Amino acid sequence: MTDDELDRLADLIARTLLESRSDSASAPRTPWLPTPVRPAPPARGTEPPPWTGAAQALDDVAPSRTEPRAPRFRASAGELARATRAAAAGKAPPPERATREPERRLTRPRPAGAPAIDVRVGVSNRHVHLSAEHVVHLFGTSPLSVARQLSQPGQFAARETIDVVGPTGRIDGVRIVGPPRQETQLEIARSDATALGVEPPVAASGSLDASIGGVTLVGPAGRVELRRGVIIAARHLHLAPADARRWGLGDGDRLDVRCGAGARAVTLHDVLVRSGDGDATELHLDVDEARAAGLRTGDGATVIAWRAPVDARRPLVTERDVLEIARRGGRVPANAILTPSARDRAASLGLIDQ
Repeated sequence: MTDDELDRLADLIARTLLESRSDSASAPRTPWLPTPVRPAPPARGTEPPPWTGAAQALDDVAPSRTEPRAPRFRASAGELARATRAAAAGKAPPPERATREPERRLTRPRPAGAPAIDVRVGVSNRHVHLSAEHVVHLFGTSPLSVARQLSQPGQFAARETIDVVGPTGRIDGVRIVGPPRQETQLEIARSDATALGVEPPVAASGSLDASIGGVTLVGPAGRVELRRGVIIAARHLHLAPADARRWGLGDGDRLDVRCGAGARAVTLHDVLVRSGDGDATELHLDVDEARAAGLRTGDGATVIAWRAPVDARRPLVTERDVLEIARRGGRVPANAILTPSARDRAASLGLIDQ
């Protein structure tokens, strides 16, 4: 194109732009793209569409302002744990019973009109039961000397005491309870464990499979480092055979016991019954439990419910359980069922007998 033609073309384009600008001032602008319009929802029938949550019943999950419906059966965490262990041990119930049978309440209240079971409270301070070997190591002589007889037949508080040293603290003057036992056992309260820097389990006196070590007993003639035997003694009721027959209770029963008065009154659950020829009727609590309820030795308590002992189940131990047992300084229970990896790890750590 020549220069004249280019000039005419530029002039034409300029006039066209001016005309379109003047027209747009009076007429509405046309959008570049059409305005989006939300499509109409599909026609709804009597049933809600499958992608909504309208059909979900939430009455057993969240509060509802309407009249609540009966909740569907949901197994408790404890029941699921028991079912899992039973399945691993090959003792699980049939599936239809395992999923539909509700958890049974194991405690039962005293029948109406039954005579009250009132017992005496004995507050048990920290103490240690020594083996005959450890008596010699700590004191260089045997036997222990008797300071006073205790309420349980045949047991006495010794004149001798020891000091207990833990990772973060020590407790001096811990009383020895005689006579000597087959294995040394240190019974402390939760507050004592915190002071020493250890975390012992709650266990029945004499049941040391889950006990821990990590403390040192110091006597005038030597020291003993415990690898196991430290527990927080579970609350228990010593029951004389005559009282056991009169009240219809037996060794191994579990009780609910009401004790204390006024605002400090408490109900203690899962109280173990220890009944035999060497038992005198007395409820034993540690100092932490007694202080919480405002109790002293000689105060009264009342049994309000009880249940019979359940059949012992062999515990299932996994590799993670073995590591936790090793951390506590314990040993794998002799009757435990171990997974293959747990057995290999326990054998490598020396926590089971080959």
